[in-house]
Amino acid sequence: MRKYIDRLGKKTIILLIFLIGASPFGLVKTNYYFMSPGPPYQWDIEVGNKLTFASLGTLYQLTVRRDEANYFYYFWAKLDNSVDLYEREQILPKGVNPDELNEISRNNMRTSENVAIAVALNSLGYNITTSGDGVLVVGILEGSPVAEKLQKEDLIVMIEDEEVTSVSDFIGKLRTFNIGDIVTISYIRNGELEMFDTKLIEHVEYEGEPMVGFLASTPNEVYEFPFDVDINTGSVGGPSAGLMMALNVYNLLVNEDITKGKTIAGTGTIEIDGSVGPVGGVKQKIIAAKRVGAELVLVPTSNFEEAAQFIDENTEIIAINSFVEALSVINEYTSR
Repeated sequence: MRKYIDRLGKKTIILLIFLIGASPFGLVKTNYYFMSPGPPYQWDIEVGNKLTFASLGTLYQLTVRRDEANYFYYFWAKLDNSVDLYEREQILPKGVNPDELNEISRNNMRTSENVAIAVALNSLGYNITTSGDGVLVVGILEGSPVAEKLQKEDLIVMIEDEEVTSVSDFIGKLRTFNIGDIVTISYIRNGELEMFDTKLIEHVEYEGEPMVGFLASTPNEVYEFPFDVDINTGSVGGPSAGLMMALNVYNLLVNEDITKGKTIAGTGTIEIDGSVGPVGGVKQKIIAAKRVGAELVLVPTSNFEEAAQFIDENTEIIAINSFVEALSVINEYTSR
């Protein structure tokens, strides 16, 4: 059916959208997800018992809208170049239902918020301590090398001979390996410590990023902050806001505004060591950045090739690998 639809002319598709939108058929879900540009966020951050400073510019977090595509959105994506369609299996891992995926996304956001605050405060000279009970398996990707080795509720406590206390800690250590490497995973099941060897595979979303093949959360994760920092994340989910949350917290607490009145936007996950990781929906995020007039856009290095096609005289796009590098790039850009 999709091949037939792809051969339809633009006028025919417009007519179909009109007819489908006016009928109950338009609400029927397809086997696809759609991804479109989301609203850029300037985070609302509250800090307790600490002097903060206003910014003359903006540090936008770029987002996407991602949802199951009914037939209306399916046909609409055929006309709107800013909207992409993904087969259901590309977004929703087998064995994970949409509600579980949404809960995982919310957990990722909560973790990302705490990690971002910790990275910003560490950069300001604070020594933030964190603790957690390990990496809890909450879902397993069907067909992955660990599908027959791990179970939900297994608690991963080591990779090779290094202890892991949180998802962020685990991801940071995982990035020291390459796709195809064999690593030893130690985990606790029913109170017993067990281990196995597994081959790292390429991430299902991020090219060049190694992964084991499961979904995870951190039980009893605690961050010891010297004062309260609360980021109103609203309905935004997932980990890709980490970099820009960290930059916003940092800018709020330093006397010299790092934006110097510029409109800056960006995206990227962040780990406790300050490293910045890849994200999905880069095309949609860059389109959203251009719509709000962003002069500088920061993207993870592994996403730069996709983002670079949108560089023009009004939008500079720069790849970064870490929080420290992001600060350096912003300083160099705003000092011109």
